[in-house]
Amino acid sequence: MLRRVAIVSILVLVLTAFVAPLAWGSVTSQIIQDAADGVVNGHYTVAEVRAALAAVENDPTYSQYSDVQLVLAQYLATLLAAKTSPKPTPSAVPAATPSPSTKPMELDYTGGGPLIAFVVGGGLLAAGLAVRRFSAAGG
Repeated sequence: MLRRVAIVSILVLVLTAFVAPLAWGSVTSQIIQDAADGVVNGHYTVAEVRAALAAVENDPTYSQYSDVQLVLAQYLATLLAAKTSPKPTPSAVPAATPSPSTKPMELDYTGGGPLIAFVVGGGLLAAGLAVRRFSAAGG
């Protein structure tokens, strides 16, 4: 019985290790991370930037503590302008530089993904509950 609990726990941890990177590796989160420094360095499609902009608009943390929404809006405008102009210009996306007096205070980004923490924590919680249940059953 204890052997089965150990196998289930290991299986849960292994599955958690494979699912966590998939949850954080989306194009939307890559675009948001790219725009976090004030400049979009990558090359993205209009649909990808619109999806990232929608994700930022739905998260109040970005609107209060960063200027990612402004950076993405400017990048999208640049993409749309390049798409409609007869001669596309290979210009860099202008950096969003609000004045320091009007820019809200920013919290330091720790680099941790909350979704990854929830997935790993949930996996560990499930493994712990499985161990507790099987050991209480007399295994």
